[in-house]
Amino acid sequence: MGLAWGLVAAIACALAYGAATVFQAIGAGRTKDTAGAGVDPRVLIRALSQLPFLAGVGLDTLGLVADLVALEKLPLFAVQAIMNCSLAVTALLAVPLLKAKLTRNDWIAVGAVVLGLILVGISAGAESPVHVGRDVHWGVLVAVVVLIAGSFLAIWKLGGNPVVLAAFAGSLFGAFAICVRILPDLHPTALLTDPAAYAGVVASITGFLFFTTALQRGSVTMATATLVVGETGLPALLGFTLFHDHTRHGFAPVAVVGFLCAVGGAVALSRFGEAQAGPSGSGSGQGVEAVSESSATK
Repeated sequence: MGLAWGLVAAIACALAYGAATVFQAIGAGRTKDTAGAGVDPRVLIRALSQLPFLAGVGLDTLGLVADLVALEKLPLFAVQAIMNCSLAVTALLAVPLLKAKLTRNDWIAVGAVVLGLILVGISAGAESPVHVGRDVHWGVLVAVVVLIAGSFLAIWKLGGNPVVLAAFAGSLFGAFAICVRILPDLHPTALLTDPAAYAGVVASITGFLFFTTALQRGSVTMATATLVVGETGLPALLGFTLFHDHTRHGFAPVAVVGFLCAVGGAVALSRFGEAQAGPSGSGSGQGVEAVSESSATK
């Protein structure tokens, strides 16, 4: 039953994140970007004043709860691959809600994502909690802090274009998944004393800040593809090498094909990561109309 509940939770997470993206893209497009080439933390406050963005955050919260359940019961590669099926959900919802049009290639990509989801689901093995030393938990916290510091330094030097922002957002979302995977107990009292829990919170909030800023910065097609690869590749690799995640006996090739289909399909659908806001400073009509063409992913 643990494996079944994990699969249900992972699919629920993908559905919630995919729907949230549509609303967040609309809300982010209505806010004014005052960060220049960098990142302004106040963008989250302004975005939260928009009802569509707030609805997206609510769906994200539901997705987060489902994500926590899935990460506790499934290997990292399975959770991250299924979670990225949210792009297919975003694409399908964009048709009725944002008046988007799916091309033949888009439908093929959606089919690849669904096929990948099925293959990953049938190949995943049930997982028990990862038992690592306390020093690993502290090491993860230090690594996340260093990653965030390096991110802000790189943004300061290179500028906060959508590709750069999404690359760091993807890395931080991947770090969040790793943090949750090594948590031995989700009880509130245990979380308060676990450095990995704090690392996960900081990583997710900072990643969300980068993601929200990217939504304001025009076309993020390549950024979305970068984010998908960043938040799936490293956690999957660490899951197999450090946490001893495994597939069902004899299903490793199926898992590899499923993972590649899910991630490849998500990358192909990354044009739905485009949130083409209007000119800087347009906070209403023009930005909303442009945003209605597509949306973004987690």
